[in-house]
Formats: sequence, C-alpha cells, structure tokens
Amino acid sequence: MNVLIIGFFIFLILLVIGAPIWLALGMSGGFWAFIQMGLPTESISSQFFIATNSWILLAVPYFLLAGNLMTYMGPADKMFKFINNLVGHLPGGLPSAAVVTAAIFGALSGSSVATVIAVGSMAISQMVKLGYSKENSYGVIAASGTLGQMIPPSIFMILFAASTQLDPGQLFIAGIVPGIFIAFVLVIVAIIISFRDKTERPKRASLSDMISSFISALPALIMPVVILGGIYGGVFTPTEAAAIAVFYVLIISLVFSRKEFTLANFKKSLISTMVTTSIIFILLGGAQLFSTAITFLQVPQFITEFAVNLNVPDWTIMLMIIATFLFFGMFLEAIPIMYITIPILYPTVLSLNYDPIHFAVITVASLMIGQITPPIGSSLYALSGHFKENMGVVVKGSYPYLIGLIIATLVILYVPWLSTFIFE
Repeated sequence: MNVLIIGFFIFLILLVIGAPIWLALGMSGGFWAFIQMGLPTESISSQFFIATNSWILLAVPYFLLAGNLMTYMGPADKMFKFINNLVGHLPGGLPSAAVVTAAIFGALSGSSVATVIAVGSMAISQMVKLGYSKENSYGVIAASGTLGQMIPPSIFMILFAASTQLDPGQLFIAGIVPGIFIAFVLVIVAIIISFRDKTERPKRASLSDMISSFISALPALIMPVVILGGIYGGVFTPTEAAAIAVFYVLIISLVFSRKEFTLANFKKSLISTMVTTSIIFILLGGAQLFSTAITFLQVPQFITEFAVNLNVPDWTIMLMIIATFLFFGMFLEAIPIMYITIPILYPTVLSLNYDPIHFAVITVASLMIGQITPPIGSSLYALSGHFKENMGVVVKGSYPYLIGLIIATLVILYVPWLSTFIFE
C-alpha cells in the first residue's frame, strides 16, 4: 500500500510542477514496475514500444493526415461554404453551419484542436460581422470541435478499441447516432443563443450559388460515405480505410483544388500530422506503463469489488464514472484520462454485465466534455492561443454548450438504445 501511495504522490507532484503528462505517467508507473514488480529497466522502457505496437493504431496518423490535408488543401473550405449557403440565412444559421462542418471535418481529422482552428478560421469572423457575440462565436466552435471524437471514424474510438480489444468497426457504428444527437443538441443551443444576440441574417443564397457550392463540396461530403461504407461493407479494415482516406483527399484536392494543392501545404499537413501523432504515441507509452503497474497492484480488482458490493443500480455506477471523467477532464487531456481509467473501470463495467459498446460511447461523450472544461480544456486553449483572444471570452462562451454536452451525455446514458439498437 505504501508503494502505491508513493507512486501516486510522484504522479501528482510531477503534474503540479508542470512536467509533461507522459513523463508523470511513465515515472510513477516505472517506479511501481521497478520497486513492486521487479522489472529491469529494459522491460520498463519497452512498454513505450508495446503501447504503439498495434495494427489498429496505424489508423491514427493516417486519419490525422487526411484531416490536415482537408484543412490545407481546400476541401474543408468548400464544405463549409455549401453548408453555410444551405442554412446560413436561418436563425442561428451560421453557428449551425459551423457545428455541421465541425462534425464532418472533425470525424475526418480526428483532432479537436485541428478542427476548432480550421472551422474557426472560416466561421468566427463571419459570425462576429453578422452580430453574434464574440463569446458565442468562440463557444460554439470550441464545443462543436469535439464532435469528431464521437462521429466515426473517431480517433478516440480507435484508442478505446486498442485498449479493450473491442472491434473498432462496431464502435464506429455505435457512435453514429449519439454523435448526430449531440450535434443536434449543439445546434439547438446555438439557435437559442442567436435570438439573444439579435443577429443580422444574411440573404438566402441563390439556387445557382447553392448548386455551384454543392458540386464543389460534393467530393468532400461523400468522403465519410466512402470510408465508412467500405468498412461496414467489409471492403477494407479501419486501418486500411485510414490510408485510403489520405489517398482520397489527395485525389480530390488535385482535381478540384488546384490552387491550394501545393508542396508548401502538403509539408504543413505532414508536419502537423507528425507532431500530433508523436504527442499521442508518447502519451500512450507513459499510460501503458502506468496501467500495467496498477493492474499488477490489483487496483482494478479492488475497484470492481467495491462497485459490486455497493449493491446499487448500474446507472448509478455509470453516473459515478461520468463524474470521474468530468473531474479528471478539468486537469488532464482526454487520451491520458482514457488510458489511466479504462484499465481500472473496464473490468468493473464488465462485472456488472454492462454493455461494453455503450460504455465506450459514454466514455467518449464524457471525454468530449472535458475538452471544453476549464482550466485545462484543450479546445479552449487552442482557440485562445491561435486567435489571440482572451481566455475569459472563450470560456464564457462555451458554458451554454458545455451544459448542452452534459445533457446530451445523460440522455445517451439513460437511453442506451441510441448506441446499441443496430446490434439488437
């Protein structure tokens, strides 16, 4: 027990002094592995390789690259222009267009930070110009940037599948309806706030403009259909689909976005992908070492026994788990939260005979909330830093959408049919 406490103390101290999260996880996990498990240093360092030695994880850099290519090569702009022409003249139309664009773009990029920057660059200035408050403009982008973590193909679902040995294709399917539902909730919030802002509504796009923008956006819009259709049709695996997504974006960019199809933009896409992939994979290494050690120390078994002995309904346990995710989300990034908690909580969920697929959806929905929860919300910092906006403005604007995300998550919890109906 003393060894366990000392390890957690090391973890907390490193976090407090501002050490990288992968280092905090690796140092505490390494301490347990060396002292309690008696592993040699060679075995301890090999955990970083073991964490990423998975076929399904190859999909992560490919989907990230596809999303970055969408951003820098032009297809994302065409997609937003069409959606804005379609609904921009309606009450709350421009924020609603931003939500829909972020849902599609986020699903392809797998990165909430990339999504909020890309969609924010296209939408924020237009929203402010039409009379939407700065707070609302930044808030809707921050919240909608998280949608790609639920709507397939989702990086979070891939990571969850890799850590639990579930089928990523099934998790992709399970996330479709909840993702659309969450997007719908955000659109409703955006419409309500638009009446408070008393915004100017642009003229409705002409039929010719609508058709023209639709034709330009069509190659990007059908990309999710091609990728997901191939996965569910058994044509290719999720990992192969990720590689095909890169090839697809390159082709449509070459054919339909010649102006943006440059070597400089391609280099930007590669660099952004390499940086994000490196961050994710080194986090996985530290988390792998941490989770291996706490499993050896029987922490999951203790939590499972405690939960079973509580003798309360399953949904009560799930509420406690969601509260745990939200608490961690205030201080940690989503990926380390997942890799710290899943080895502990997943056996508990299985012991309660709770549907693991529904648990995956609840987990991702909870982690989405953490990305706009101050003080560490990654989407908040990305918007504030990139657009040089005061953090208080971004945080204030995100509050109504934060409430919307929480309500949507609770609905998904109490209506598991949204996640599992297709498997029944």
